[in-house]
Formats: sequence, C-alpha cells, structure tokens
Amino acid sequence: MAKTVLVVEDDPSISNLLKINLSLAGYTPMTADEGEKGIQLFSDHPADLVLLDLMLPGKDGWEVLEAIRKMKRKVPVIILSARTQKTDLAKGAEMGATEYVTKPFDPIGLMEKIKKIIG
Repeated sequence: MAKTVLVVEDDPSISNLLKINLSLAGYTPMTADEGEKGIQLFSDHPADLVLLDLMLPGKDGWEVLEAIRKMKRKVPVIILSARTQKTDLAKGAEMGATEYVTKPFDPIGLMEKIKKIIG
C-alpha cells in the first residue's frame, strides 16, 4: 500500500509540482491550500508524512504543526518555507519538525529526504 503524504501549500505551482513528484515516486499525495484545511485533512486521513509551508492563509504553518502534534501522532513533518532566519529553523526543531527545507528547493533532493524518512 502506498504511503500518504499531506502537502499543505498555498502556492498552486509548488503544490502541483510536489503532487506530481510524489505520485511518480509511488506516494499518495493529499493537498490542502489553507492551514485549517490541512488540519482537518490530517485529522480525517492521517498521513505518513506532512510537507508544510509556514506562510498560509488563515492558520499559519506553526499553528498547523502545533495542531498535528496535539493529536499525539508521531508523523514526520518537513517544513518547506521561504523563511530562512535561524530563529525559524530553531522554532521548527523546537516544535518537532523532522526537517526544514528552504525555498527554492531541489525537488529531487526533497524526494530523497522523504524516501529516507518514510521509505
């Protein structure tokens, strides 16, 4: 059975790129373009991994990550963000993110990270 990856990203071009690459790599992608939708989707259909943007409409990525962690599920979360300040990277680690990848990112390198984390 294919592993599921939840993509919470409001930029349609990035979301589509990730969806295509995940599908080609054998994963089942689910997508949400707002923080609240991402939380609801994860609650209804727990994913094996979450790719999470920080700057989202409504609830931001930090709020999404906090909500996922409150669900007591040890799912790996890779933050994908244009925010590159050390304080953001530190906050991501502090909040339990598995990885922090800055935009622009290498799609092939990201797929390799995902494969290492969830197979």
